[in-house]
Amino acid sequence: MIKLKLSKLIPVMAVIFSVTVLMGCSSTRELAKDQDGSGFKKDANGKNSAEVVSTSSLVEKTSINKENLEAISSSLAGFLSSSEFSGNVDKDEVMFKVIEYLNTPYLWGGTSKRGIDCSAFIQTVVYQALGISLPRTSFEQSNVGEPIDRSDLKFGDLVFFDTMRKGRVTHVGMYLGNGYFTHSGSKTGVAVASLDNEFYARTFLKARRITGN
Repeated sequence: MIKLKLSKLIPVMAVIFSVTVLMGCSSTRELAKDQDGSGFKKDANGKNSAEVVSTSSLVEKTSINKENLEAISSSLAGFLSSSEFSGNVDKDEVMFKVIEYLNTPYLWGGTSKRGIDCSAFIQTVVYQALGISLPRTSFEQSNVGEPIDRSDLKFGDLVFFDTMRKGRVTHVGMYLGNGYFTHSGSKTGVAVASLDNEFYARTFLKARRITGN
């Protein structure tokens, strides 16, 4: 893996945000058809699920190499303020892992770079970058760690949303700073969005801190 300075990596996400501020992983009704033609995929128990969603085309993500990574980094200098990067989160490892998954298509139940859903993305980043094991679903993840106010968000905190109007957590992302978070959205794949976006501001439920102070 290419090791660049954190000062170059901190702003990496803004350009992605500029083209991908859309919906959350459970917000679309764009259903992926199962082989039986019913318009629904089946869950782990073999039952039809109306929550099965995917990006419109499941294709391999654009590779990130030294050349385009440096170009992205240099074009985004100053995006996130250094004051938001406090605590003992290993920021280099987190940012490298997020960058590694950028543009990965969304796939409900997906856990790989061919397709990944919101909770699997967060689970993967947190485990591979920080060595912290999280539960598989966004709802279960929302009960891990310490509850915090939105005004106290710091890099690495998890943010949770009710994007399906179910009255509970249905979507998760990771806070980056300056009001931005990274997530795997159903229409965007792995991207960056703003908490001030009308949709996310309306569906935001809570935040949790899974790292030490």
